Amino acid sequence: MGELGDLLRKTREEKGLSLAQVEEATRIRHAYLQALEEEAFDRLPAAVYVRGFLKNYALFLGLDASTTLQLYHPVSAQGSPQPTPAFLNEPLTLHPGTALLMRWAGPILLILCLAAAGWLAFNRWGGRINLHWPFFWPSASPTLAPTATPTATLVALTATPISPTPTPEPTMTPAPTETPRPIQGLEMRIEVVGERAWLMVEIDDQPAFAGILEPGAADTWVARERIFLRCGNAGAVRLRLNDVDLGFLGTSGQVVNREWTAPGVPTRTPAAPAGQ
Repeated sequence: MGELGDLLRKTREEKGLSLAQVEEATRIRHAYLQALEEEAFDRLPAAVYVRGFLKNYALFLGLDASTTLQLYHPVSAQGSPQPTPAFLNEPLTLHPGTALLMRWAGPILLILCLAAAGWLAFNRWGGRINLHWPFFWPSASPTLAPTATPTATLVALTATPISPTPTPEPTMTPAPTETPRPIQGLEMRIEVVGERAWLMVEIDDQPAFAGILEPGAADTWVARERIFLRCGNAGAVRLRLNDVDLGFLGTSGQVVNREWTAPGVPTRTPAAPAGQ
C-alpha cells in the first residue's frame, strides 16, 4: 500500500469512521473507497473519475485536496501498462461471394441511378412530347382555273349637301320643393332658463316626469293625444310645441296648470292631471 492509500486510511481511522459511514456521507461506493485506500486503481473507473473521488474523499476527511491529488500522479504513472492494441498479422480474406458483390456494386448502383433519372425525366417532360406526328401523302398540285380580270367601272358620284340637324336645348327641370313633414300628435320641448323650476308632466294621461330641473336643462316629450303640464315657476319654463315657439309659460314664481291636445281630442275642463 502506497503513501496515498495510507494517508486516506489513517485519517479515516483517526476520525473513527467506517467505510460505510464515508459512503453514506460522500455518495462514493464502498468498493471504490476501499480501492482508493488499497491503491487498486485497476478496480476504479477512468482517471478523471478517480480524481473526483479523491477530491471529495479528501475534503470529507479534512485533507488538502490539491496535496492529495498530487500523491495520485506518481502512483498512477506506475500503474499497469496501457494495453497495446492488437493488429492482425494476416491480410483480411473476403468471402468469394462478398468479393463478387463488392466488385459489381459500383456498376449496378450506376445503372440504377441512370434508370431512376430517366424515369423522372420521362414523367416530367415525356407527357409534353407529341408522339403522333401528322403524316401527309404527296398529292398532285391542283390546277388553278383562270380567274377573270375584273374591269373597273367608273361611277360618277354627286355630292349631296347634308343639312345639320339642330340639337335641342336641354330643358332644366326644377327640383321638387321638399314639403315639411307634418308632425303626428304632439311634440313638446321644455327648456328651463335662468332659475330652477318644479315640473310635473303627463303624456296621454300617464305620468312621465315629476321633479326639479336646474337652469339649462331641456327635454322633449311626444304624445299622441294629450300633454298636461304643471309648473311651480312658470317664468323659468320656455315651451316649444310642434316646432312653434310658445314663449315662457308664465311669470316668475307663478304656478300654472296647462294642457295641450291633438286635433279632434276634447280638452278636459278644467285642465287637471289625470289623478285629480
